[in-house]
Amino acid sequence: MADNKKYYYLKLKEGFFETEELKILQSMPDGYLYSDILLKLYLRSLRNDGRLMYKDIIPYTSSIIATLTGHQVGTVEKAVGILKQFGLIEILDNGAIYMMDIQNLIGQSSTEADRKRDYRKRIDAEKMALSNNSTGQMSGQMSGQTDGQKSIDIEDKSTPENRDKSIENRDNRSINTSIARSSGGQNSGPKADVEALLLNDETEWKPTKTLFAEYVRLYPNVDVKQQFNEMRGWCLSNPEKRKTKRGITRFVNSWLSREQDRGCRKVSPTSGYKQSGSGYSKELLERLAGGGKDG
Repeated sequence: MADNKKYYYLKLKEGFFETEELKILQSMPDGYLYSDILLKLYLRSLRNDGRLMYKDIIPYTSSIIATLTGHQVGTVEKAVGILKQFGLIEILDNGAIYMMDIQNLIGQSSTEADRKRDYRKRIDAEKMALSNNSTGQMSGQMSGQTDGQKSIDIEDKSTPENRDKSIENRDNRSINTSIARSSGGQNSGPKADVEALLLNDETEWKPTKTLFAEYVRLYPNVDVKQQFNEMRGWCLSNPEKRKTKRGITRFVNSWLSREQDRGCRKVSPTSGYKQSGSGYSKELLERLAGGGKDG
């Protein structure tokens, strides 16, 4: 069969049910029901190259999947949550479901690796489109309002939980703006002496000394240098989740923000680095954060 033709059959390898994910899945209560749902979703997605979205406009909800697979809605909801946790499916903000291993199951071809890359690009492109649409809609809704008016509207119309989330997002945006200003909107200048983070295009990224000083200032309860070690380890362990050049600073900020909230002050026993004794004087930090020259 030529590679440019549609694939409408599922080809399971001999050891499909011997994989770690399937063994763990089937060992759970109702695990065999979950694996049955997984296989039926694989088959259902074949005609759309692994993507589940009815006529490209209607998401496959738990109720729809229950109807199509012949299982109870509650069973489907549990199965979807577990499959997502195992990385076997990915659900986008618009409800589209992508079957992540589908390219391994549609037959053999010399261009199998190309199909996998194209499939990943398709998912990333849809994510980017959703992100851009969401940003555009928010900009239109907020047009003509002051920051104070936005806060008032959110507080008036939201539940307490949503208000807390809105405040958290607002604070994160403020921190991101501060970081963007300190880095000049780009990764230029002398690099900080920290571990480089791996990006999704196989390149590496390091913060500038100025940006690193800003991280130290913003997160006083975090051993920032040690956290870069841990972030690099995360990138090595999760190659499919590595960030883009555009999104890496947001990832770093979110990571450090969570550590700050935990009140952690981790010190590497081998690096000799300690937050309070990092060698950066208060005057130097202020000068770096203000865009001055590094000493």
